[in-house]
Parts: sequence; structure tokens; C-alpha cells
Amino acid sequence: MRSCLLLAMLLLPASAVAESWLSPMLMGELDYRVHSDAVEGENGFALGRFRLGVEARPAPWFQAVGSVEWALEKPALTDALVVFIPTEGVHLRLGYGKTPLFASAKDVAVEALPIPELSLPVRALWPGRDLGLEVQLSPKSLPVEAWVRVGNGSRSPLGNDNAALSVDARVDALLGGASRAAAPDSPWKLRVGAGVHAEDAFDRAGVGGTTATRFLFYRPVPVSGWRWVTEAHVVLGSGPFQLTAEGGVAWERRSRDTDGNPETPREALPGVRAQGGSVEASWLVRGSRRDERGWPLGPRGEAADSWDAWDGGAVEVAGRVERLALGLGAPDVEPGGASGGALAVRWWATDFLGMGATGYFLRYDQPPIEEPTRRDSWLVLTRVTVSFR
Repeated sequence: MRSCLLLAMLLLPASAVAESWLSPMLMGELDYRVHSDAVEGENGFALGRFRLGVEARPAPWFQAVGSVEWALEKPALTDALVVFIPTEGVHLRLGYGKTPLFASAKDVAVEALPIPELSLPVRALWPGRDLGLEVQLSPKSLPVEAWVRVGNGSRSPLGNDNAALSVDARVDALLGGASRAAAPDSPWKLRVGAGVHAEDAFDRAGVGGTTATRFLFYRPVPVSGWRWVTEAHVVLGSGPFQLTAEGGVAWERRSRDTDGNPETPREALPGVRAQGGSVEASWLVRGSRRDERGWPLGPRGEAADSWDAWDGGAVEVAGRVERLALGLGAPDVEPGGASGGALAVRWWATDFLGMGATGYFLRYDQPPIEEPTRRDSWLVLTRVTVSFR
């Protein structure tokens, strides 16, 4: 029933949607993938993502967003939240959505990343999406931005896996053109920040390692008890250039039930640690700026309403180096991880259509169990992206 209602909203006539406070959202990614080995994925065409959603703005101080991911074995909720703006610079978000840690994960739409998919350490350490209440403070008079969030910590939109809640906090300093009070023609902008995530987990998988196409090359041990994730990030922009550096550490406690009685104390096990970082540089060879979701725009910096007004779009090249270490600090756990990087060329043809090619390489610390004699992994990903928001 909910799916039918969502599709009905998306199929409304364009004129009716434009005149109302409902806006449809669609994002699709069509890939052609070539893997280094069949265990990491089949070569050929694949859907990276296909999301449908609706945004409602019945008043300037209220927004509701809902979206569903269809490019999975079964549909999965990606966003279901309401946003209140009681006063300028204050946003209250209630529902299921992104948690605030890591600038690349929180601040940029995934389809607008210079290199498709989040970096190796961010994929592993980012708490992801969760159900909760978030307060974002963005005072215009101060060069800071802050988030505080209380959530379930279970990453599920349906409820919690125990009685404990999770807490996220992040603070950024905004300098140069990143400040809301800065002049529009500021030659540089800088965002520097850090965040922390804390939760009480119960018998779930710890931090693992995945490739850009979600192949799990390091299987984590179960963790139970307190989890802490800390991160720091720097985003520096100057004209067409942007440099992003991110790093984080996760500490996870472990225990086990030795007698089958949940009322008796569990046996404590040595905790594990995961850590990693990445540095990414991108250059808009052709283009003017990025919109608020991070999508690069052409030289004119605005959408074309006809073929005659089309400016050819933006062209971007980007490179990244990354490192992730897993399973550290516990003598009974075999450590693992990977080092590598990626190179990408992307053509942002219009404000809704992009395409490009990316090459990834990883060197595993330990071979995956599916291929015990192989430590090198590479992927060539060609992607066409369509995004209407």
C-alpha cells in the first residue's frame, strides 16, 4: 500500500507537482563493472542504486522526506523523516536518515561524490542511517556548525535491538568561503571538524571491510557492549580544486554467553579496534561550482531550459588514497585490512545527468577466505547517473 501511494505521487502530472508543495525524487545509477575476480562480483551491467521518493514542503518551516531503495533483493527504506526549522540556523530532524559523522557521508549526496562510492574507511566506520532525533545548529553570526543526535543505534527503521540509545555529536569550524557570512567571491573555503558516536551494541557484527561494490573481504567478529567511533575531517576548496581528508577510529567491546542464561554475567573478551583514513583530491577541469547537494554545475552555474542554453556541463577528475586496518588489539582475532586508491573521470553533463569511469585498486593485508591465494583486487566501474531532487 505504501509503495502504491509513493508511485502514485511520482506519477502526478508535472504541472500539478510544480504548483503543489510535493516534489518527486528519483536517483538511478547504471553501472558496467569489470572485477579482478568473479568472487568479488560478476562482470557486466548492474544497478548501483535506484531510489524513488517524495519531498513535501507545505510551509517554509516544515519539510518531510521519504525515499526507498529498489536496487536490492527487496526494497529498503533510505529516508523517512520530518524537518522542523523553528528559527533561522536551527534544524530539528526526526525520523530515519543519515547520522552526522564524516563530511563526505553526511554533507554530500552519494550520487554527487567526485569518486563514486564512499572511501574505504568511511564505508567501514560511518554509523550509517538510524532512527532518531537530531538537532543541527548553523548560526549565521558564528563560523561553526554543530550536530547532536540521539538514536536507536541499530541502523534499522523498525526499532532498537536493545534498550540502549546511541549518541552522535559533531562540530565543524567554517572558514573563508565556507562561512555563511562570507562573500560569494571568496577565493577559498575550509571546513574542519570532528565527531564522536557512542552506543551499546548487543551481539552484532563489528567493523568489517568492503570493496566499492560491497564485497566483504574481511569478516568481523561479533561485538557486544560499548562501541565508540571518533572521526576528524578537513575539506579545503580553492576555485576548481577540492581536497578532502578523513580519518577515524572505532573501539568495540566483546563478550560471550558461556552458560545460555541471559541473567548471569557474560564472559568478557578482549576488545577490538579498527582505524583508517583517506585523502582525496578533485579538480573541476570544466565547471563553475557545486550545488547544495554537491553536484558540479557547468560554466554558467545554472540549469539549461533548452538545448540552445546548454553549456556542456562540468568535467571533473579525482584521485584518492586510502587505508583501513581491522581487528586490532585482540590476541584471539586475526587482524586484516587493505590499502589502495582510486582514479575517476566524470562528466556532469547537466544538473541531473552524469557519467564517468573509475578505476579502484586494493591490496589486502590478508587474502579473503574465498580466495586464500590472492591479495590484489581491482575494479573498473563505468557509471551513468540520473538524479532529480
